[in-house]
Formats: sequence, structure tokens, C-alpha cells
Amino acid sequence: MRDRRYRDVEGLVVIEGPRPLRTAFEIGVDLQEVFYRPDQEQISVSVEAADANFYEVDAETLDEIADSSSPQGVLAIAKVEETAVDDIAAMQRVVVIDSVQDPGNVGAIVRTAAAAQFDAVITAPGTADLWSPRAIRASAGTLFALNVARRVDLGSTLDLLREAGHVIFATDSDGSVSINDIDVAERMTLMLGSEAHGVSKAVGARTDAMIRVPMGPFVESLNVAVAAGIVMYRMQQEAPDE
Repeated sequence: MRDRRYRDVEGLVVIEGPRPLRTAFEIGVDLQEVFYRPDQEQISVSVEAADANFYEVDAETLDEIADSSSPQGVLAIAKVEETAVDDIAAMQRVVVIDSVQDPGNVGAIVRTAAAAQFDAVITAPGTADLWSPRAIRASAGTLFALNVARRVDLGSTLDLLREAGHVIFATDSDGSVSINDIDVAERMTLMLGSEAHGVSKAVGARTDAMIRVPMGPFVESLNVAVAAGIVMYRMQQEAPDE
């Protein structure tokens, strides 16, 4: 299960930690197997309604196979499915992530997207794997509440979203439009670029506006996950009455 290629072929993911596992269970993820240390026996009770095989494993063995540097004593295998981009284009709120390589940042973006009631998350090649154990942990399991499409062709995907009526914004510290000035539309997509370089010129050419978060003096930029959260909540505001 450490081999991402094997996981992808089989449609399997590894969930580590009690909190992500409980969240996944509450969302209705198809849990296949659950492994837990003797001191984490209570996890089998909290998700006992899951149609999964449960195994108590000695602490040394489970900690050795865990991805986390601070294992929490429970690990589960789950079956997941991704969503076709055509179907995502018909949804109202989408976040697209390009070349964000830190899985912690990717997971944080996902967690905020779920909180802001976004419908889907899309990633381009070069982005940290959404289904990696670390990204799932950083999302606190909320990734399973979103529709997911990974490693898509960015150009054709943005074109498809636009054809479906999406207004596409990209974040940029030097963007010409303040988030305070954007108009909320029925279908909207937020495009996020890499932590170091932002979105590419080719991607920028496919957006409706490059938007910025107003900041005080001496602050050059925000962490990509923080900026994403601010913008996503702004995109959820209702349009003013005419």
C-alpha cells in the first residue's frame, strides 16, 4: 500500500489516525480493512457499523508500516472513486490546484473547501497526491466529502469549466482585482498555483481575473492554503439584492 501506483490501479487509499477515519466513516466511505493497536481498541467500536474487516495489530508492527512520523495507532484501507471532469463542470463551486507540492497545504485547502461548501477539487500534474495519507490527514478526512479529479490536463479542464458557465478566478499577490470587488456568480472556480511561482501565464490567460487579498504593510504574500480559505469564503457570499 506504500506504492501509489498500486493504490491508484486498485482505487484504494490509506487513512491514518482516529479522526480522519471517523470522518470518513461518517461520510460513508467504503472501508475495507481497519488495523489498530491494542491501545486504540475503541476505534473499532466507533466505526463498528462499517462493513470492514478489523484486525488488532501489535504496536511495533503498526507503527512501522504507518506513513506518519507520529503514528496514532490506527490505519484503514478504503475504496474510493473519482469523478469525471464533465460532471464536476456542472457543479457550482470548484477549486483547482496546480503544482502545490506540499501535501499538508493541499490537505488544508481541501479542508477549507469542504467547510466553505465547495463541491469538488481538481489537481493538475505536479501537485501533491490528494489521496496520499498525509494529504488525507491534513484534510482531517474531509476530502471524502468532495468530488475529486486528479492529474487532469489543465488547459482543457479550464476550457470545459468555462464552457459550463464557470467564472474562473486565480489568486495572485499582484492581482488587479481585490477580493472585495468580485461578483458572486452561480458557478465559480478558484485556481491556485504553486507556493513559489503562482499560476503560469498560460493558466492566467484562461482566467476571468487575477485576484488579490488586501494585506497590510510588510506582508508580501500569504500561505497558499490561507489565501485559498479567504477567497473561498468570499466566493460563498450571496450576491447583493438588486
